[in-house]
Amino acid sequence: MKIKRFNSCTVAFVFFLSSSLNIVNATDMTGSAGIINGTAPVIYNDKNEAGKVSFSRVNETMGVDDELDVTDIIKMSWTVTDAEGDEEITLPTVEWICTDTSNKTHVLATGVNQYVIHPDDKGCTVGVNITPTTVTGEPRENVALSIKDISTYDVNDNIPTGPVNPHLLNVIGYLIAPSNNSATYYATADATIHTAFPGAQIQLETDNEDDQIDEWTTSNPSIATVSDKGVVTIKAKGAFRITARHNEAKGSIVFNPQKFFIFRDESAGKLNWYDAKAWCESQGYSLPTRDDLSTGNSDRTVPSDSLWQEWGASLDDVSHAGTVFWTSEEAIADQDAYYYVYTATGRITSNLAEKTEGVACIVP
Repeated sequence: MKIKRFNSCTVAFVFFLSSSLNIVNATDMTGSAGIINGTAPVIYNDKNEAGKVSFSRVNETMGVDDELDVTDIIKMSWTVTDAEGDEEITLPTVEWICTDTSNKTHVLATGVNQYVIHPDDKGCTVGVNITPTTVTGEPRENVALSIKDISTYDVNDNIPTGPVNPHLLNVIGYLIAPSNNSATYYATADATIHTAFPGAQIQLETDNEDDQIDEWTTSNPSIATVSDKGVVTIKAKGAFRITARHNEAKGSIVFNPQKFFIFRDESAGKLNWYDAKAWCESQGYSLPTRDDLSTGNSDRTVPSDSLWQEWGASLDDVSHAGTVFWTSEEAIADQDAYYYVYTATGRITSNLAEKTEGVACIVP
């Protein structure tokens, strides 16, 4: 009986081919379980833009230019694919997040592709976390997409900018001399001005978005007016309340500056000290003291009982004669000299009474 022998060359070829296949398979495998390597899943929005999602708002009670509000439905849509065609399972990774007014965050909902805004969400900036994920393949996940504020995410969607309507409104501060960059000064609402003059302006600030204030009103337009942007123009001495309204929410602030000044107009001209004193007294007013006008330095502060410290160089934003204002206080008796204050800087110096200067009177 003859024994069949394999050709040695054939055996060698088969062994080589088998080894080569094993090497190729090994490079396509990873880990001890031998999971096939693939591509990370990629998320796309409705415009097929990679790394993005789409948002839309459903609201039947407000205009499209209003703000997010209770009962609004926010919908999020996306698709996830990878090169291998693995089935996606991204929805369970979704987190809807609220960032409140104190910058603290908490989870609103998980595992849903739409969220209905609740009453407890007032004032929230709504955000979303989502991680592109597939059922199989390796890797199964891509980098998480973290959107802190959906309202600013895409300028072309219908999500209005800003947080959920807080249904609260507070005046939190104001800017003195808003139209004069060299004289502007910010003060908080609890620090109201002690001084004022006709034409003085302040711009109020609330804790709502500026373009969401529906109405500004004044309690006494003969004392102060207010524009639709919250700019207050003071006209006369007295107390006044300015109120801002947004939907049903209102917030207000009261001003009652006790030291009120009038200035002699530029067209009327400057006066010497004696004529200045007489001009004020003829109207029932008086010349101010140095402290009424300025503390003598360039430091601004609010509140203050000195005119320049509160208003700075904005004194020059209204018409008045000269660059200084006389005070009632004598500087050098034997020279008949009196103090005056520079309107641009608040600096105090003096001049002879016979010289003509600008005039400010203080209203009792």
